[in-house]
Amino acid sequence: MKPVRWLYGLVVLAGGLAATSLSAQLRRAPERLPAPVLEAPFTPKFEALAETKLLMEGLAQPNYRALEKHLQGKGPMDVDTWIFARGQALLIAETGNLLLLRPPRNEGRDTWMRRAMDMRQSAGELARRLGNRDLARSRTALSALTDKCNACHRTFRIPVRIRPGADSEPEP
Repeated sequence: MKPVRWLYGLVVLAGGLAATSLSAQLRRAPERLPAPVLEAPFTPKFEALAETKLLMEGLAQPNYRALEKHLQGKGPMDVDTWIFARGQALLIAETGNLLLLRPPRNEGRDTWMRRAMDMRQSAGELARRLGNRDLARSRTALSALTDKCNACHRTFRIPVRIRPGADSEPEP
């Protein structure tokens, strides 16, 4: 029995020494860490990768056509269709943001920026109307978006006109 008491005493003594050592370490002043190096704020470089035509044919046009079909339907739209249509309008608005990264290299830059912002604003308004599930005002907003798209195409001599109810067609 004596060896067990002796072993128990040894464990208690070791624990006490460890606690004393830890206590001494905690009372010591904390080490000073080096001051962080202040870096200049990071400024990302925006870079256009896809061609403008690809944005139009891959993002704007398919979402526009789908919206047009949703809004020309004869029956009422269900909740999921309203939500999906709103998302399509927002994708068109985001296409306007992407157009802002692609101004022409000639003197039409400011006009391009205004037209891209007009598209973004018009598509954003359409998204708000769709979010409110207001069919009549959504149709009016889609018509306004059509006008903004065509105004830009005319300005930059893009031979494509958006015509409600028909595929985009080249001008004769």
